[in-house]
Amino acid sequence: MKRLPVVAIIGKPNVGKSTLFNRIVKSRKAITHPSPGVTRDRMDERVRWNDVDFVIVDTGGFHMDGSTPLQGEIFDRIKQSAAEATVIIFLVDIDTGPTDEDESLLQVLKSEREKMILVVNKVESNEDKWSTHEFYRLGFQDIHTVSALHGTGVADMLDKLVSLLPRKTVGEVTSELRISIVGKPNVGKSSLVNALIGKEKHIVSEIPGTTRDAISLRLKYHGKDLVLIDTAGIKRRARTEKGLSTISSLKSLKSIKIADIVLVVIDASESISYQDTKIAAAAHKARKGIIVLLNKWDLVEKERGILEKYAKDVRKSMPFLSYSPVLSVSALTGQRISKIFSLCIEVQSQRQKRIQTTELNRLIKDAVSDNPPRFYKGGTGKIFYATQTDVKPPTFTLFVNKSSYFPRSYIRYINNRVRKMFTFSGTAVKISLRSKERRS
Repeated sequence: MKRLPVVAIIGKPNVGKSTLFNRIVKSRKAITHPSPGVTRDRMDERVRWNDVDFVIVDTGGFHMDGSTPLQGEIFDRIKQSAAEATVIIFLVDIDTGPTDEDESLLQVLKSEREKMILVVNKVESNEDKWSTHEFYRLGFQDIHTVSALHGTGVADMLDKLVSLLPRKTVGEVTSELRISIVGKPNVGKSSLVNALIGKEKHIVSEIPGTTRDAISLRLKYHGKDLVLIDTAGIKRRARTEKGLSTISSLKSLKSIKIADIVLVVIDASESISYQDTKIAAAAHKARKGIIVLLNKWDLVEKERGILEKYAKDVRKSMPFLSYSPVLSVSALTGQRISKIFSLCIEVQSQRQKRIQTTELNRLIKDAVSDNPPRFYKGGTGKIFYATQTDVKPPTFTLFVNKSSYFPRSYIRYINNRVRKMFTFSGTAVKISLRSKERRS
C-alpha cells in the first residue's frame, strides 16, 4: 500500500483539535474534555473525502511557557507531526481571538508555513463570522470558519484541504491486523510501543496515566499491514474518579472490541493483581486473540525455571487463558521484542483456521466414543454431526437431539478435544449447540 498524505491538526490547547478530528473521522476516537491539554500524544486515522485518501493526525495541546509536565516531549511530537504533514490545519479559537500563543507557535513552525491553512473554530453565528477579521493579523490570505462541535463549515474546509493533496487515490483498504496493547497504568505499554516501532513516537513517563487516548499507529511488518493501538491504563472502578480517568478506561476497553489481537501487559516485577486478571478477562470475553506479555523482565531476579514459575502463576490467576502464549519481554532492553509481531501474526492465522468437516466429525466421533454423554436434565445427549460455522474465533456448531441434555462440563470436554487436535494457540474456540428440529 502506497504511503498516504498526512494532514496534521495543530493549535494551542482547548481550541477543539480533538473535536474536529472526531468530526472528520466520523467517530469519537479522540477524548474531548473541557480541561485544556487533554490530548498528549498524536492520534491518526485514515479518511477518504471526495475520493481522496489521507491520514488525519490529532496532536497534543501545549503551553509555550512549559508550565505543564511533559510539555517538552509534547512539543517535540508536534514539530515532528508538522514536518511529516502534507497539509497542516492551524486551528484557532474565535472565543479567544488571535493570541500571543498562536503567534509564538507560528513562529516556531515558520518553516512549515507554506503548507498551513488557517481554520477558525467555534464559529456559531453571523456575529462570530464578523469577528474573524481579527485573525488576518496572523498573516494568512484565506480564513476558513467551522464549528467542529456542530459540523458547520467542515465540509467546505475539507473540500479546500483535499484540493491541496495528491489526487491519485490509493484504492481499497488492505486487510489490517489490529493489535491492542492493554494493562494497568504504568506497566510499560507506551515504552513497549516505542520499542516495537523503533521510534519514540509516544511520550513515556514514570507518571502513571500519561497516555489518555487510545492511540493508533500504522506500520508494515514483513509486508503485512499492522495497526498498533496503545491505550491508557485501565484502573479499578473504585479508584477511578469521574471525568478523564473514567473516559480513558472506557476507551481502552473499547479498543479491545475493535482489535484482532490483544497484548495483555503485566509488570513482571510485581505480583499478578486482581486488576490484571479483570483486564485479561475482558479480552477473553470479547473472544480476541490474546498474548500475555510479562514486561520489565530485566527487573526480575533470574534463577533456574523462573519463566516456568511465572507462566504457572499466570495460568493459576487466569485459568480462562490456558490457550494464550506467555512471553517475557523488556521494553527497556529490547529483550524478545522482535518476537511479538511474528507471534501476533501466528495467533491471527490460528483464529482464521478452518477445519474440514470430515476431520472434525472423525474427532467428535472419537471423543464421544471415549466419553459418551451421560443422562442429564431428563435425557441423554446425542451428537449427529458437527461443522465449523465461523472464524475469528473458530466456531463449531454441533447438531444434537436437544441442547439442554448437554452440561457445560461436556461442552468444555469437546472444546478441549478440538483444541488438543487442532491447537488454536492464542485464540478462544467457541462451541455452540443446535437442536435438531423434529418433523411432525
